[in-house]
Amino acid sequence: MEGVIILAVGVEYIDGVFQTIQESEFSRYTIVSMKTLAVLFFLVNILKKYNEGIADRQGYTWGLSPGDLAKNFAVVLLVIFSTQILGFFDNILVAIENQYRDTAPALLPLQMQEIPIEEDVSPMGAMRKAMALLYEALVTPLYGFKTFAFLISLFLWILDLFIYPLFLAERYFLLGIMQAFFPLVLSLAVFEKFRSMAYGFFRLYAAVYMLVPAFFLVNVFINALYTEINTNFWENLFGTDYGSGFFAPVVELGSIVFIVFLKFKLYRRAISFTLRLFTT
Repeated sequence: MEGVIILAVGVEYIDGVFQTIQESEFSRYTIVSMKTLAVLFFLVNILKKYNEGIADRQGYTWGLSPGDLAKNFAVVLLVIFSTQILGFFDNILVAIENQYRDTAPALLPLQMQEIPIEEDVSPMGAMRKAMALLYEALVTPLYGFKTFAFLISLFLWILDLFIYPLFLAERYFLLGIMQAFFPLVLSLAVFEKFRSMAYGFFRLYAAVYMLVPAFFLVNVFINALYTEINTNFWENLFGTDYGSGFFAPVVELGSIVFIVFLKFKLYRRAISFTLRLFTT
């Protein structure tokens, strides 16, 4: 429960920082400068086509057909309203992202999952729980390993809370760069040699958003595997739960190391696969 709250606060905080940066004077100046540069590039292209039309035709002529003028005017409007276009595109992708944002729980240690965080515990109840923990420490073999595994899992759980906010900050940085250069890319798309760059830009923009569903699908798989290993691993391996309590700390310690290694490996693989899927 606490892991979900901390994760949501991190997402909300980074999103608020990004919105503040977008509304700053520097960001507005950068966007306006890029749009102005894009319009200048586009006007140069219109003059180029105008001169080519004069050279190819006899007598006085505009050098551009009415259809070409309409297309050029449409591109100018697209450049001016490029921020709104990306905003509409963002709304579609954010709707997809929100379907996966709350589907993956944090890698919460199993001992903490059993703690009733939201319940009010009386002093007598707290004393009984403390005595139960003391009794468990005295009668449980390898209790030191269990405590060591819990401390490692607690550290890895805290580390896991920062993985998505860190990735989110990196993604917002990439999106900010792409939004700043979008007017320039759009204006250069009128040139034949730069047209493929515009198509690649939209594919890359979608790929950056689609990394989030891939990331959370990995998290869902990892958390399900982690819970399964620590609850049914011994019985599925030997067909009986005899001895599972004795080796439970060892199994939990090994599962934590295995899960963290597997999570980072699958996370990198999901990123590379998603980027290749959208950009190739």
